[in-house]
Amino acid sequence: MNVIVPNDANTYLSPVVQIPSALEITDISKSNPMVISTSANSDQMDTYIAGQQIKLTVPANYGMFQANGLNALITEVNGSDITVNVDSTLFDTFVIPSTYISGASLAPSGSRNLQFNNTTNQVPFQSLNNRGN
Repeated sequence: MNVIVPNDANTYLSPVVQIPSALEITDISKSNPMVISTSANSDQMDTYIAGQQIKLTVPANYGMFQANGLNALITEVNGSDITVNVDSTLFDTFVIPSTYISGASLAPSGSRNLQFNNTTNQVPFQSLNNRGN
């Protein structure tokens, strides 16, 4: 038996390419746990929450090559800073190069499907095929 769902039964999602959208990295600490600073505004940060998995993209000219391609689990979000479960104490220092080629960024990774929360209005990353990115 097919069930017909009315169009207004769907939850409205903000018009972004992915939810949440990728964020520009402005700094990464050499600490345990690693703290990633972003240039995001509060609306962008509201879509990142503890328990989500992210992937870092750090071009070689940013110094901290060990973080490039790294998948990490968010443990805390504080303002525009994201704390992840990575020990970066032995990583090279993160620097923003004087010659800008492409920026360092973080984006959702995997398919840790967390549902829309009506209390906080947070919409964590959703994988449509349950295989992630």
